[in-house]
Amino acid sequence: MEVDYDVAIIGSGISGTMLGAILAKHGVRTLIIDAGTHPRFAVGESMIPESGVLLDILAARYDIPELSYPARVDTLINHVGTSSAGIKLSFGFAWNERHQPQRLDHIDSFPIIAPEAHLFRQDVDAYYLALAARMGATIWQQARIQHILEEADAMVLKTGKQDIRVRYVVDAAGYRSPIAQTFGLRNGAQRMQTRTRSMFTHMTNVTLFEEAIAPIEATGMANHLSQSTLHQMFKGGWLWIIPFNNHPRSTNTLCSIGLQLDIDEYGPAGDPEEEFQQLLHDYPSIAKHFEHAARVREWTVAPRLNYNSRALIGDRYCLLGHAAGFVDPLFSRGLANTFESIARVAPKLLRAVEADRFNRQDFESYQHYGLRVVATNDRLVANSFTGFDSFPLWNAWFRAWVAGSYIGVLRWRKIFDDYQRTGDDDALERAIDDTTFPGQLSLESHRFEEMFDKACTLMEAYKQGEREEEDVIATLQALYEEYRDDLPVDFTDFSNRCVSRSSQAFADHLQRWAHMAPHGLSEKLDRGTEPLVFDFLDDYRYGDRIALSRQADAVYLNA
Repeated sequence: MEVDYDVAIIGSGISGTMLGAILAKHGVRTLIIDAGTHPRFAVGESMIPESGVLLDILAARYDIPELSYPARVDTLINHVGTSSAGIKLSFGFAWNERHQPQRLDHIDSFPIIAPEAHLFRQDVDAYYLALAARMGATIWQQARIQHILEEADAMVLKTGKQDIRVRYVVDAAGYRSPIAQTFGLRNGAQRMQTRTRSMFTHMTNVTLFEEAIAPIEATGMANHLSQSTLHQMFKGGWLWIIPFNNHPRSTNTLCSIGLQLDIDEYGPAGDPEEEFQQLLHDYPSIAKHFEHAARVREWTVAPRLNYNSRALIGDRYCLLGHAAGFVDPLFSRGLANTFESIARVAPKLLRAVEADRFNRQDFESYQHYGLRVVATNDRLVANSFTGFDSFPLWNAWFRAWVAGSYIGVLRWRKIFDDYQRTGDDDALERAIDDTTFPGQLSLESHRFEEMFDKACTLMEAYKQGEREEEDVIATLQALYEEYRDDLPVDFTDFSNRCVSRSSQAFADHLQRWAHMAPHGLSEKLDRGTEPLVFDFLDDYRYGDRIALSRQADAVYLNA
């Protein structure tokens, strides 16, 4: 069979270029083709602990250290540039009531142990594109695919200027996926619960939380919310504020701003600037962030944000990343899900190219994961929008997500530790493919997934008017008590609104819990009892980390 390339990757965003770098590094003749060009505007900027360890896994497995540089803000600054990243020390959630100032006791914070990054995607995506080219991939930009044909022994991409014959196609082009359109893969997809729309842009001169709303001494948080991924929430929606200018080494003045609204609550999209100004009128504390702000680009509007697919694979193609589906980015799970998708697809595709055997059955586990992760994120986010009805309801609900996230990241760190110790590629693939709950928060905990299903069912009953808010809050608290031994942190004290710490002591606590986790879970999480070493990047932080943790202990643990 005569082909021009082994694999064509449609889309030169972060998923396509990372996979392209891996394939090219390992001898696959790889084409990355895109209708646009770089550098370019993109969102999906917030890293989470799962995404960092997944980048470390990919870098080690495929011997490309450069893949992992975006896992840390300091390596991003050193290798990509001082404009490439803001710092993320926590998730911050601040609830607002219409026409009222923000109450400081209506704020939740989920500090992460070691800092993550806010990716300035214009820089980071261009970096990964250059990495793929350096590994040997061929890059075609400003080349639009007009038609796709599936033949018995090849796929043919028609651009209008030439036909490109390839053995396999990975579509990483997002919502407008040519493969999804050609084969009708959006038709018949499972109906989604989340019904939101979005508008987003970049701004300069945005005033960050401690200057706009209240100093850290007033909130008692363990880190500055200006160094968090900040969610300004209200009934029916939320606004992200993701700064790139929030640490001493940054030379980037911009913030990413995105507004998500429930379509059933707010109706279809209107003029974006008018909607934004209405938001500032309705919520005076949110408005304080934008008293001196200026947009540096037009609003991008997504009238319907959420979508999925009925299938992700064929004999000679698969959908990757946001080509497969997308859910409102409330919990920043998109990048981690993309990196996990690459970890699942890459070894199978390398084997298929080597054997010249392309069969959808070999990718079934990836499809099962990909469909499940969209469904999980959909249910999580839909119930979170329900939780926006009031701060007490949100404060009770969001703890279910935190618990699952911690168990999941502990599992990923165990997988990475095992691989570093053994170097066994096959064992690594099995550990990922044989996940008990692929695409779900905990990956491996029967007890957590049981609790999470009960919590979701409870929130869904409340939305249908079958349960009262006070009853839902009390029942959630009872669930956290019932499953206390199965969760890494005690979530029953709803007055504790700063639920973790960026400290060695907290890291040691999680390690001890993983070592003793019940119901056989310790086998999946245990990394021993020796203290793990973390780089807290104190030079990048505002304030004294240890002193702020003690302040939070005094406010939230000794209240």
